[in-house]
Amino acid sequence: MNAIRYGLRCGYCGVHETDVSAALTVDHFQPSSRAGPDTVDNWVYCCFACNNAKGDYWLPDSPRRILHPLRDPLGAHLVEQDNGRLRGLTETGVFHLEILRLNRPALVAHRLEKRRREREALRHTEIVQELADAYQELHDLRQRLEQQLRGE
Repeated sequence: MNAIRYGLRCGYCGVHETDVSAALTVDHFQPSSRAGPDTVDNWVYCCFACNNAKGDYWLPDSPRRILHPLRDPLGAHLVEQDNGRLRGLTETGVFHLEILRLNRPALVAHRLEKRRREREALRHTEIVQELADAYQELHDLRQRLEQQLRGE
């Protein structure tokens, strides 16, 4: 159930189960060792690397805290740069990136590859539309030619 809530993606870094060829893990956002409840609202579906990096860290009222993927406005704290690296926009964002190691080389490569695939898919869609338009134009030309040959 928690996996579906997160779209089968790590709540922290965004990798999909298919990217790692395995089911991900469940992190207790407020760690059990710090009186965190064992409830769905306290679970974050995440990859092993992010779960391991986060550990039992818990300082919810500090600017040096981990962002909750479903409760915090991540875009107010983080931005993805052209080189695939994330940059913190706030002290909390910088800390979040550092503790979860969200600019580890494999993740940066993953982001760049994902962007490349998205551009490729967009170009594919554009080409399909161009072909459909060309076929329609060819069809219209054939109809006009047939009309001219019939003398209409």
